[in-house]
Amino acid sequence: MATKRTSIQKLEMRNKLILTGILLLIGFAIYLLFQMSEAAKDEKLKDQSVTVSYTYKEALNRQLNADAVASDGRQWHEASQAEIERYLRPEPFYHHSEQKYQFLNLRKSQGISAKKLNEILKGKGILEGQGVAFHRAAGESDINEIYLISHAFLETGKGRSQLAKGVKVNDKGQLDPKGKTYYNFFGVGAFDADALGEGARFAQQHKWDSPEKAIRGGAAFIAKEYLLRKNQYTLYTMRFNPANPGKHQYATDVRWAHHNARTMAKYYKQMGIEGKFYTRHHYKK
Repeated sequence: MATKRTSIQKLEMRNKLILTGILLLIGFAIYLLFQMSEAAKDEKLKDQSVTVSYTYKEALNRQLNADAVASDGRQWHEASQAEIERYLRPEPFYHHSEQKYQFLNLRKSQGISAKKLNEILKGKGILEGQGVAFHRAAGESDINEIYLISHAFLETGKGRSQLAKGVKVNDKGQLDPKGKTYYNFFGVGAFDADALGEGARFAQQHKWDSPEKAIRGGAAFIAKEYLLRKNQYTLYTMRFNPANPGKHQYATDVRWAHHNARTMAKYYKQMGIEGKFYTRHHYKK
């Protein structure tokens, strides 16, 4: 009887070992599939060169009629042809230590922790402490976190603009001190004629009534309306849209991509990492 019990115990032990081995193999297979999937994504996003159907001169002529503006540090003015040309011509920036980030493919989260992001956000007004929200937004919409934060800094004056701190809007879409507070960190819908009012109403329409909702909602909007498009997933293409110059451009400021790239370069350097996956658009000769 004892011998039979011992045999059963040995059989049970062997079955447990076999089951454990099978589970380990399944886990390893899943890990390999994940790694292969990530490698495939990286391969798809590797450095690319794209030639568009417009010549530089054709693109410039269209940009001259696209209401571009520039600032002298004190006030805005209509951008001159020289100012537009300075930032429209991409070649001088392709390999610049800072401005190369104009051509970074923004359609990929870098997997940077919320803790690391909070280090960048420290002292940045209402954006301080929002590392978890930016981390989630980047993961949900598959957007580069450094870009997302740099963009928010530019649009909000580093978390201190009125639109960022929150604007009260009533049920009729009117600015009202008795209304509910809404936030907009990316200048979405904030058209130049009435940036505060339009930006606040856009936030209300999308129910961005908390900083986290504004961050995650803004990221989703940018991904859908720009980054997921075939030719608008870099700072340069968001601003100048070389595939269709002068149309569907994120900003009117001629230096928008330039400013964002400089900020991104600063924070990449601060974290000791380099951006990867660039797409450089070229105008037809």
